Amino acid sequence: MIFLLCGLAQLHRPPTLSALRAARTPEQLAQLALVPAARNLGVAIGLLPTRLRAEATAAVLSCRVLDAYENLAEWTVAGGAVIAAADYLAGTSDVMPPPLDAIAVRDSEAVDLLLAERICDVRALVSALPAVERERTGRMLSGVAEVMARNLDSPLSRLAYGEGVLGRVTLHACVLLAADAAAKVDLAELAGCVGYSAQLANDLRDDELASYDVADREELVSAVVLRLLTPALGSLALLRWLGSHTASRGARTAIAYLAITTSAFFCTATDAPAPYRKWWQLGAAVLAAQSADRWTTMVSRIGHSTDVAIHEFLNTSAQVDSMADGVPAALRWSEAGIWSPSLHELTVETTFALVHELPEEPLTEELSVAHVRRMMLADHLAFSALERVPACDTDGMRSLARRFMLASTSNNSSSKGHP
Repeated sequence: MIFLLCGLAQLHRPPTLSALRAARTPEQLAQLALVPAARNLGVAIGLLPTRLRAEATAAVLSCRVLDAYENLAEWTVAGGAVIAAADYLAGTSDVMPPPLDAIAVRDSEAVDLLLAERICDVRALVSALPAVERERTGRMLSGVAEVMARNLDSPLSRLAYGEGVLGRVTLHACVLLAADAAAKVDLAELAGCVGYSAQLANDLRDDELASYDVADREELVSAVVLRLLTPALGSLALLRWLGSHTASRGARTAIAYLAITTSAFFCTATDAPAPYRKWWQLGAAVLAAQSADRWTTMVSRIGHSTDVAIHEFLNTSAQVDSMADGVPAALRWSEAGIWSPSLHELTVETTFALVHELPEEPLTEELSVAHVRRMMLADHLAFSALERVPACDTDGMRSLARRFMLASTSNNSSSKGHP
């Protein structure tokens, strides 16, 4: 509890670099650096039970070291340096990566640089883990470093990068938090949605105008929101799954806290109301972890708020005040029972859940605003499913077409796919 209170206080203060440099042991460094390095994720890790906290801390601080080499190393050698750092941290190589000669511009970069300087201590945190956890963390770091290096060599799309880096980290977290259940279902696609959503949030926070070829903040918000619907749908599906398959109440609290704070960030960016007020976010996370019903309520509120944020962005002419006024709630269709680890199946089923709400009788007048918006959302989801099929993947295209056909002829598409 003391760590948690200190962590919350640290969120709103600049990092004390002198204290980090003075840390005498790897464990002391980890305790002091976790929240400055990982922000709300660091607070969430503090909510985990002790048996999970060590691996999560080692993994996150190692990823921050990789970030330092990716962002601050000389670009001609950055790719190789990231790979070398991952191999050293994982213990597969005893060759240290070259030291970084860079000047930090932001506080986060200063913390990353310091962690890179103390890479030996971060490696010690990984080495101290039991064999299974150490190998699992090492595999994650190697996969993340490979994607970072490919992106440095030839820039990837934000989707590919988000899924390959933060999506891989999310999948590692799922295995950590719900190991037995995660071994029985392939969560990679849904974890990729969380990774992409987190990447969109990072890009918005860091004003990544160049990555989206936009001129100002307003255009950046538009570009991000246009990409948000499908990954948000997959993220909420994974959130539902984790709620029913994570045994530890502390771990459920950590998951809920991250989900609540991330959704609040997107809502704030679009001037939409957050699912919970800032002062109640931690309390809401603790409450959501207490029972299945309270977890469902939390997921519903996040879906509702994200829907409102999307509609606020779309709502340039017609004024719609709330979901009760007939606005189609695309992200809350999961409450009807739609769930699948396959993003294609989830997207197609949700698309036709929206379509089945359209009037069946012949039109005698224009559609209402809510129905027009419903068609827009359904079209967006359908095209996003198509965009995820590689151009030369004829089998994938055929499989997706079959899904569309089956969903279009179903009288009750929302009854499928219970978790």
